[in-house]
Amino acid sequence: MPRLGSLGLTGVAALVAGAVGCRPDFLDDCGAILVGPGARVSCQVPGHVDRGFDLAVPAAWDGVTPLPLVIAYHGGGGNREGAQRVTCAGGELGGPGCLDTMATARGYAVVSPDGTGGRPLRDVRTWNGGGGGPGAYCASGAACAQGIDDLGYTDDLLIEVGRAIPVDPRRVHATGLSNGGAMAHRLGCERPQVIAAIAPVGGANQHADGGGACGAMPVLHIHGTDDPCWPFAGGTGGCLEQEGRKTSVDETMAGWAARNGCAGPTSEQSLPDADPGDGVTAFRRVRAGCAAATEDIVMVLGGHTWPSGWSYLGTDRIGRVTRDFGNEVILDFFDAHPRP
Repeated sequence: MPRLGSLGLTGVAALVAGAVGCRPDFLDDCGAILVGPGARVSCQVPGHVDRGFDLAVPAAWDGVTPLPLVIAYHGGGGNREGAQRVTCAGGELGGPGCLDTMATARGYAVVSPDGTGGRPLRDVRTWNGGGGGPGAYCASGAACAQGIDDLGYTDDLLIEVGRAIPVDPRRVHATGLSNGGAMAHRLGCERPQVIAAIAPVGGANQHADGGGACGAMPVLHIHGTDDPCWPFAGGTGGCLEQEGRKTSVDETMAGWAARNGCAGPTSEQSLPDADPGDGVTAFRRVRAGCAAATEDIVMVLGGHTWPSGWSYLGTDRIGRVTRDFGNEVILDFFDAHPRP
């Protein structure tokens, strides 16, 4: 099979789109339908053509109490369904370890929105995660190059979700893989008055490290040291043929530490090697003396993958998947960090 680096954007996007599947859009007006306990609906964001979202609501919800919310951004070349599928072992939606399953069991609503992109490539979409300055990678693809206003889209998305269900304004969180992780970083940078905490996976803060405006924010970043698509050490390598340099994990975390006012040392805590057969170990780095939590989990020998998630293109293309921890770590972080 060809190496990812030789496929180019179109080839990789087609592979990823084929992996996540293509589903027809039958989008509701979420403000005009009953979204009750246990509901799973697909709705349109008004004013944004061909950009829907999936919303999952806890079954145990009383129908009245405002719900905490997780925004899950898909990766570059994916779509809203893929945002959830990649978090599931084996890629099976609705499994017990999937992000939306675990989050709704804890009382969260989960919204998975669509980026922009073309239908000819089977629902391939990207986010404008920022960057693209002199010599810097534009994260990612057409959305960044065209300057798509994905912050404005997210603002409108949250308004529409708020028409469907009551949302706890102190507990709106964001996560995502790769380009979706970069988008979560950007959202944390530019919407600190809205977002409580972020937990990006496999996508560093291209926006801030490229000079974009960024404030303080509780952050838990998760990244594999053998990530072939967004190298841990940054640089010009990656899965796609691209122009410009990707920022590194250490640069990203140093930036957050500075903005979060971290004055103490960094400690390292090994995570239990729950599955020695996965070939991956992990440790957590916690900065001390911070005004906002500043942490990352390093997946040693891990790839461009979601912890305990789906190996969507196989180990030879995207690297190893850790089975030592999973979505519970992200949700624990969100539980611990509501907005003041």
